[in-house]
Amino acid sequence: MIAAFPIFVLTLSGDDERRGPLLERLDALGLPYELVFGIDGRKGLPPECEKMIDREGTPAITGRELSDGEYACALSHRLIYSYIVERDLPGGIILEDDAILMDDFAKFVRSGDFEKAPMILLDHAFGRALPFRVRQMQSGTLHKCATQPTMASAYSVAKGTARRLLSATTPVRALADWPMSLYHLNAWIAAPRLARHHAPGSGQPSHLHEGRDKLTKAKFRPNVPGTTGLGAKFRRRISVRVGREKGER
Repeated sequence: MIAAFPIFVLTLSGDDERRGPLLERLDALGLPYELVFGIDGRKGLPPECEKMIDREGTPAITGRELSDGEYACALSHRLIYSYIVERDLPGGIILEDDAILMDDFAKFVRSGDFEKAPMILLDHAFGRALPFRVRQMQSGTLHKCATQPTMASAYSVAKGTARRLLSATTPVRALADWPMSLYHLNAWIAAPRLARHHAPGSGQPSHLHEGRDKLTKAKFRPNVPGTTGLGAKFRRRISVRVGREKGER
């Protein structure tokens, strides 16, 4: 008997319209879910959250300052990691409220494909993987992360991985995607993607772009532990694209 991973939908209070399409899709698929109301940083970070972040240490990891909205996003994902660990859940499937689910998402959930790897990116941008490291699942294939794909809109994590991410975000110094090396987390990329996200210009509001755009336009050079050095350069060199054609993210 497969221990089901609960589905967590990360949203903000008052964002009923934004999360509506995703909830309708989950209901239509017959998949239960739990709403998690995250930290709202649109009007500044709540004072009680300041002790949970490290503003001074952020540039050394992220390569620049973060906006309050970006801190809030990372704190919100951290909240779900804490739920999984504190409630002793086997893991969880995390969906941001603007995620668009593909047809095989339900198969991924019902088949227990989430047990195929400690962390699975169901959506991603710039995905690159190690060649020949492939696992089969009912909803497609999995490919071992070689670099740092971005996008935290849809992914699954086992409890042990949630614990490691919780530690990496205590305090928060990095973007939600991602605070540590995905290669060292043993994260895998789903192909084809089982979720997408609303692209800029789609009419779906972004909670991050406005605050990010106000920051100094410093060159973005992240230094997330485990993603630099000779080993990381070698993995990058031998890596292959996953789930995208040339020119696509």
